[in-house]
Amino acid sequence: MLYTSVDLGSHSIKIVVSENLGDKFVVLASTNVFSHGIKRGEIKDYNQALESLNEAVSNINNSLGIEIKKVLLNFPLYELNTTIETGEISIDNVVTGDDIKKVIKKAVVENTPEDREVLYIEPIVFEIDSNIQVVDPKGLTTSKLKVRLAISLIEKEYLYEYLKLLHDAGLEVDDICYGIVGDYFEGKNKDYQKKLGVVVNIGYSKTEIAIFNKGIMLKGSIIPIGSSKLEKDISYIYKIDKKIATNLKETFAVASYKYADENDIREIESISGEKIQINQFELSQIIEARLKEMIKNVKQEVNDLTNREISYIIISGGVTNLAGFSYLMDEEFTYDKVICNITPLGIRSNIYSTCLGSIKYFDNKMKFRDINNYSMVSKEDFEKLRNVKESNIDDLINKFSNYHKN
Repeated sequence: MLYTSVDLGSHSIKIVVSENLGDKFVVLASTNVFSHGIKRGEIKDYNQALESLNEAVSNINNSLGIEIKKVLLNFPLYELNTTIETGEISIDNVVTGDDIKKVIKKAVVENTPEDREVLYIEPIVFEIDSNIQVVDPKGLTTSKLKVRLAISLIEKEYLYEYLKLLHDAGLEVDDICYGIVGDYFEGKNKDYQKKLGVVVNIGYSKTEIAIFNKGIMLKGSIIPIGSSKLEKDISYIYKIDKKIATNLKETFAVASYKYADENDIREIESISGEKIQINQFELSQIIEARLKEMIKNVKQEVNDLTNREISYIIISGGVTNLAGFSYLMDEEFTYDKVICNITPLGIRSNIYSTCLGSIKYFDNKMKFRDINNYSMVSKEDFEKLRNVKESNIDDLINKFSNYHKN
């Protein structure tokens, strides 16, 4: 089962191609390119956005040796309004995966206005004869099948601009999901599927927050502040170019000054051309102050979204890569905290949590509908890809052998 996931961020476009081998997801290719023309989840300059996406697609195709065609699109949290709807069908005898697809489709069609498109569907419970409720009805005998599901709709106009962008890049959207659902699947465990929790993605220009109850996304909101604030702070205080500030944030800073080294110093050039020295301790004090403010804003937004008791928080985004970030979370949240930790070879950075998690979400959905051996590439391309993989493995073994001979 091979999948391709696309995340169109304000700072960068990420694409991950992964194969499920016995419930272990192996990354075959990935890319992360600077994003232009996209800001806070909206396409501001279509041509720039298309140019950035084409670059990312080209990187993936060159890496794989085949052209990707079908993808899973991660969509930004926008006008999230989840409602609970029902659908019912008559069936012959034993419930199959096709029956599950049919009853879900009926519930969706009957509850979707013409000016809206479905972006999120999650079955809550199924009901068979005698009003018996089950989570998975496959294999059970009944004459009727009823579903109760959570559904989220979005304006067609807003969605179609993204679909056109991918179409013009030569991609067909096989499925769509909110990116934060991917973050949930990347950070969750079995216990969380029985509890109420919150998922947070700190992006470059915005922070997305969603409430999940028993694995169902119910509410969500956006805070228009992201990790770009850190770069602006560094640039302003030290009077340095923004690119240098970005490099300092990503390669030198830590989230908490308690993890910093006062003797670790970098010499850089200011905008005026002056040579200045920055030590990690002072830089991290700036970072920590801003992060604490952002985390407090998240906490307040969670309180506004729900007054129920929260059991866990899952948090992702590139800024969570910073050392000491978990310490700042411990200061504000008393319940279980999970910081997405992306470890597969090829994507060892938390910026990929959305892409990898959405692949797991889609894979789970396919299996629940009894769709096995699904792939987003053709059989011919899959065979080409397998030959490339075997060739790469042989090259790696030869290089390893030659290294030990010398």
